[in-house]
Amino acid sequence: MRKKTFVPLGLIFVFLTQALLIAGASAPPPAAQWTFMIYAAGENSCEPYWSEGTPSVVPTLQKLESVGSTASVHFVALVDLLSVATTELIHIEKGAYTVVETYPDLNLGDPQVCINFVNRVKQLYPAKKYLIAFWDHGWGWKGFCWDDTAGDNLNVLELAQIMDAVGFIDIVGFDACNMAQADVYYALVGHATAAVGSEEYEEWEGWPYDTDAQDLVNNPTWDARRYAAELVVNWGEFYVPWKGPASQTFSAIDIGQMPALTTAFTAWTSAMLANLAKYKTKYTSALKDAEKMVATYYFVDMYDYMLELLQENIPASLVTASENVKTAINNAVIANFAEKAQNDCYGISFYWAKAAYWTGAWSERDSYISEVAWGTATGWANFLDAYYA
Repeated sequence: MRKKTFVPLGLIFVFLTQALLIAGASAPPPAAQWTFMIYAAGENSCEPYWSEGTPSVVPTLQKLESVGSTASVHFVALVDLLSVATTELIHIEKGAYTVVETYPDLNLGDPQVCINFVNRVKQLYPAKKYLIAFWDHGWGWKGFCWDDTAGDNLNVLELAQIMDAVGFIDIVGFDACNMAQADVYYALVGHATAAVGSEEYEEWEGWPYDTDAQDLVNNPTWDARRYAAELVVNWGEFYVPWKGPASQTFSAIDIGQMPALTTAFTAWTSAMLANLAKYKTKYTSALKDAEKMVATYYFVDMYDYMLELLQENIPASLVTASENVKTAINNAVIANFAEKAQNDCYGISFYWAKAAYWTGAWSERDSYISEVAWGTATGWANFLDAYYA
């Protein structure tokens, strides 16, 4: 069901230029406990899964409407679809939604559009805690939220720009494939309490938004870590009964622990580089056996790589460094779910480029170095240069 509110054309330009504070405007509404934002980049093949669904997939909007907003929890989305000439900001109620503002077709691959959306929502629906879910395709550090009309998408560098501009977001979520990655989550340090997402690909069904929404409405005083853990539980309970490849993963990561993980990984990278000449074959053997995500070339589970490397005959300094990374991961993972086909996924991956994607015909080296701060901050890009020299 749909309710529509008409907005003067001038508000379009208010949104686009961020002139959001109007002289003489009434006081903002009282703060709710949570505002749950969905950045629905559906101007691509994901469109059917927003509001229409398929015989086997319940659409996201229907799931959210089954619960709807309350005085304590708001569900709000920016919706951009291929079949619609405009982009809409909507507020989702039980059994219906209200179009709050309508804009010309926006490019959701433009970070400024996301910045404007979050800032506008914070003005319209202030809350003590915020969650944003990026709803679309994803491919780790290589990008997410594709806008096929504009030929654009968000990347990790732009994610950092967004986080710098919108203020603190308690939970940053990715309803998109392959986004539970250190290379991505490093951009959230200082800007979020927790991140949730999947190391592996996601099914078209995406998050179980009905259960996720109901839990939040029932427990609006939950803090970010508690709710992030519940999102992982809900994911597992939804996907375990599914028939198909048992390869679903989902995790919640404590962003406050990312600096410690970064420090441990940096020391480990230095140890790997120092011992590269003598132990390269050991590194390669561990990489062969470690859990790698489907069709990623390669997104490797970080904890599993450490386990595999520790099975090799490596020097004591590298053993210590690897154990320190394992400890840092254990401290960072709030909750993790991995089905039996991917039971060597422990919650967070990292990018170990396949040769062809670092020095070969499909090299992504320059993009990685320019877009992914994690790769330069930890020295990992330098290690890959040496490994493939």
